[in-house]
Formats: sequence, C-alpha cells, structure tokens
Amino acid sequence: MATRAQKVRLSIFLIMSSTVLLIFFLVLVGNRILKRMDPYYIVYEGISVTGLEPGAAVKYNGVQVGRVTNLSLREAASIRVDIQVDHGTPIKKNTEAVVTVVGITGLKFVELSGGTPDAEDLEVGGNIKAGQSFLDNITGRAEIIMAKLEQVLNNLNMMLSPETTGSIQTALKSISRVSEEMAGMLAENRPGLRNSVAQLDTVMQHLTETSEQTAEAMTALNRLVQSEEIKGTVTDIKQITAKIKTDIDSLRVAETSRELQTLLTNANQMVVHYDMIGMRARDDILQALKNLEETLDNLRITTDVIRENPSVLLRGRQTTGDRRE
Repeated sequence: MATRAQKVRLSIFLIMSSTVLLIFFLVLVGNRILKRMDPYYIVYEGISVTGLEPGAAVKYNGVQVGRVTNLSLREAASIRVDIQVDHGTPIKKNTEAVVTVVGITGLKFVELSGGTPDAEDLEVGGNIKAGQSFLDNITGRAEIIMAKLEQVLNNLNMMLSPETTGSIQTALKSISRVSEEMAGMLAENRPGLRNSVAQLDTVMQHLTETSEQTAEAMTALNRLVQSEEIKGTVTDIKQITAKIKTDIDSLRVAETSRELQTLLTNANQMVVHYDMIGMRARDDILQALKNLEETLDNLRITTDVIRENPSVLLRGRQTTGDRRE
C-alpha cells in the first residue's frame, strides 16, 4: 500500500505534468486562435482539384501564408475553394491562384503569384482570380498536338490508300511517257532548231552593226556641232553683231559695210565647209539606213516563214528536195 509521501509526490507530478500540457496546448491553440487571418475564395472553372484537401497550404511565391479552409461544388464544372491567409498579406486584384502538385505524392496546394506593386489591393473576402498551372498548359497543348497528329495520320492513311497510290503511279507513268516523247521530238528537230537559232543570230548581228553605224553617224554630227570651228563662228557672229550695232549707233556705215562683206565671205566659206561635212555624214547615214533596210527585210522574211509554218522552230525549214521526197 502506498504511503502518504508517495501519494503526495504522485499528486505533485500529475499536477505539474497537467500544467505543462495545458500551457503547451494554450500556446499552440491560442496562437492560432488569436492570430488574425483574412478570408478569400477562388473559383476554378473546368479544372480538377483532385489532391487538394482542407488544411492544404497556401503559398505566396513559395512562402506559406495560409491554408485551405473549405472546398465546395458550385456547379457541374465550377469549384469554390475558401482560403485564409495571414493578415496583411499583399493580395492584389491581379494576383492569380494556381493549384500546384507537391512532388510526386499527388497532394496539391494553392500557389498565389503575380500582382504588381502599383495594382490595387483586393478587398478582404474577395475573389482571387484563378490561373492555369504549368501542368494544365502542357496538358492543353498536348491535347492540341494529339488532335493535329491524329489529323496528319488520317491524311497520311488517305494518301497511302490503294486508290491514291494507283493514281500516283498512273500519273508517274504518263509523265515518263511524255518525257520520252519530248526527248525524241527534240532529238529529231535539233538540226532545225540550230538553223533557226543561227538565222536569228545573223539577224541580230545585222541589227547590231546597223545600230553601231547609226551611232557613229550621230557621233560625227555631234562632233561637228560641238567643234571649235562652229563655236568660233558663233562667237564671231556675236562679236560682229555687237560691233555692227555699235557702228550703226556711231553712224560708221562704210566700215560696217566692209565688215559685213567680210562676214558674208566667212559665212559663205563656212557654209561650203559644212556642206562638205554634211555630204560625208549623209553618205554614212545612207549606208547605215541601207544596212538597216536589208536587216529588216531579212527579219520580215523570217517572221513570214515562222507565221506561215510555226513548226519550223522545231523541225527546221524544209528545202525543195525535202518537199519532193
């Protein structure tokens, strides 16, 4: 049987243990009860929140600021998630809430991100805009890629069908046959093509020679106009005209008449000189025009032959002996 002293020691131990446990409980629960929290809610449309349970963490850019308090189904594809965050947490109107997976366990938590310093604060109890996680974006893009891949496979299957392959083989055979016929026709008409090209080359050479002769004639005329003799003559005429005007003004008619006679003599010599130069230039121009006329005749004959028988470009012009045969 326990003595009185043992009962007293046991009572003291029980009282002290209960006091310590009560203080510890009051510290933990009281801190949570007395701590001020701000409620908010998030509405997810068409997003699965499997793995998100009440009590899950709520983090703001990786820092835990609160917990999930409740999940409720509003409509067929609409889920409301109620959260509480520490008082003073800077929740902005452009802050987004994303459901994120914790490792590979399948558990999820709410990640708050975004929100610029110059944006307005969201009122307490307001709706935080729901965002899409990286996994949701990958899933959506994967679905799009799979749909496109399925369409490509269907098109490829259609292209590889027996009807399509048969049509492609027929088309390839037709192209090969046409290529062989074209090669044979070109081989047969190669001499005629060479003759036609040679005739066209001759016509172009005549045109080039005629153009060169015409250019030379024009250059001669330009040199004649730009010659120092003409410039000097024009200068002399200007000077004589000025002097005549001065002599008339001073009534020196006799001297003016002699100078005018001298002017007429020089002008007559100049006219004779220019006439000789003009005759030489005229001969060059006439020769160039004659060559041009011959070239045009040849070109007209070639054009008439091609217009009457266009196949001469492929088969060549037939001679009299070929026609009889």
